[in-house]
Amino acid sequence: MTRRKWLGSAIAVGGAPCACLAGASRDCCTLAAAPAGSVQFERGAIVLDAGALPATGDALKIVDEQRKVQVLVARTGRKQFVALDQKCTHGGGALTYVHEQKHLYCTCWGHSKFALDGSVIRWPNKQTPKPLRAYRVEQSGSSLRILVGGLA
Repeated sequence: MTRRKWLGSAIAVGGAPCACLAGASRDCCTLAAAPAGSVQFERGAIVLDAGALPATGDALKIVDEQRKVQVLVARTGRKQFVALDQKCTHGGGALTYVHEQKHLYCTCWGHSKFALDGSVIRWPNKQTPKPLRAYRVEQSGSSLRILVGGLA
């Protein structure tokens, strides 16, 4: 049995283990990393080439282990962008952007959902997770400046 068939049978029997298998995301649980050369780090900001998100609904992640950065950036409208931490505050799983529903969805069994301002929409147990950190995004020409305090 192939992995794909096994996962398909798991959906029928026990539910979907991630957002993509549940049909909630077109990202198949992971976001693409920002293209090489499209990201620069400055003191207090991440600068992203807006061309990396050409269409409304596009999203990507910026990860830099050395700087302890794991940010999700999404184009939510023609000239609208959001940037939030990409790590779920409930269980630490990666988050993905679901444009059709305008929220972030935890790919770790789909337990938690977050609004685009970082507030918690849904969580799996009685202990409410903390909101996500949302970052201010400024567009200047073809560049997006994501203001991340404390970034050296």
